[in-house]
Amino acid sequence: MSTAFAACGEYAAALFDSGLVGPDERRRLAEFLQKTPAAGPKELSSFLVQHGMLTRFQAEYVLEGRVDQLTLASFQLIDVIGVGSMGPVYKAKSKKDGGWYAVKIVPRRNVMNLGTVAEKVKALKRVRHPRVSALVNIGASGDKIYLVWPYLEGGQRLDDLLKKHGKFPPRQSAQIALQAASGLLPYHEQGLFHGLLKPTDVLIGADRRVRVLDFGVGFLLTSERGKSILDTMTNGKKLAKGLDCASPESILDSLARTPAGDQYSLGCILYRCLTGQYPFPYDNPVKKMLAHQNEYPEPIRDLSPETPAPLADVVDRLMEKAPEDRYGSIAEAIKELQAITTNARAFTGATPKSKPFIGPAAPAAVEPPPERLEKQEAPASQNGNTAWLWILLACLAAGCAIGWMSWWMMQQ
Repeated sequence: MSTAFAACGEYAAALFDSGLVGPDERRRLAEFLQKTPAAGPKELSSFLVQHGMLTRFQAEYVLEGRVDQLTLASFQLIDVIGVGSMGPVYKAKSKKDGGWYAVKIVPRRNVMNLGTVAEKVKALKRVRHPRVSALVNIGASGDKIYLVWPYLEGGQRLDDLLKKHGKFPPRQSAQIALQAASGLLPYHEQGLFHGLLKPTDVLIGADRRVRVLDFGVGFLLTSERGKSILDTMTNGKKLAKGLDCASPESILDSLARTPAGDQYSLGCILYRCLTGQYPFPYDNPVKKMLAHQNEYPEPIRDLSPETPAPLADVVDRLMEKAPEDRYGSIAEAIKELQAITTNARAFTGATPKSKPFIGPAAPAAVEPPPERLEKQEAPASQNGNTAWLWILLACLAAGCAIGWMSWWMMQQ
């Protein structure tokens, strides 16, 4: 047996032991090795990827001798689907139910007790809403913690859409906020909250439906002080990405996350959708944090004149500095958003229903140039002058008639 074949056999053995390939794949592997005895691990890897038995991501892990890292408890990692604020996110398949999940892996704290959040995870499982992808599992593997959510196929992140279009028309912005708020409502009613809501956590599907992602991470930052599963100090730099939508109270105290904080974050997202910028678009993170505490953003209607005043008022209420000054519950915000979105007169430039839910941002209202205004007003001005001329002539004629009659009577 050649050295290459022996190495290839070790590669195949690692695949068999890991459970990455099943009985059918094993037979095809055996046939490949018999037909190409000189093949090495790289050739075998290419064969597996080409025939859909492994993803390129998995093949690279196996070649690097990290096959054991492709399995976390009952979840088999299939591919990388992104990098979140606290770590990479993988597409995974459950060996138990065959379902697809999104698995996020984060560093494990030295002082950590999974039992401190076990009840909260159970509470999340008891509440289900089609517009929310909530945490369904949490576990530890070595020095890592893995968090599991249902995997959502397709769609685009709100953050990516905003980068592409700049901003959205007021009606679409209000609809996005309304759908997100509707998803949050059943959780808020149970005292549950997102805690880190931002545009990257909002997914808009091809069906135009809005879904809130990563629900549950905020809980992992609000356990008993000193026993939080996630180390907020270690992840401070990565979490700074969420400062644009962070509530004032959560900035002062990372454990101060509540349903009222979700309201503030939703207000920041809606502000971004309407104006094309965040409430405090500073590059300096310290200045941004202080602004959330002490400053008020530029009025929405100064940046987006087409925004209906009632919608701007909703954003202002959501973004009140003190939690008690926001809505008593997100249900109140939903009621106002529903009233606004169903009032066609509120949106002078409303997008017809036949057009896509997400499309190019509507152009801002532009005042016509002075010369155009003069041309538009000229007909009205001419009509007015003509009317006054006829009145003047009528008055002169009446005066002449009265004068003539007076002269005639004096001659009699």
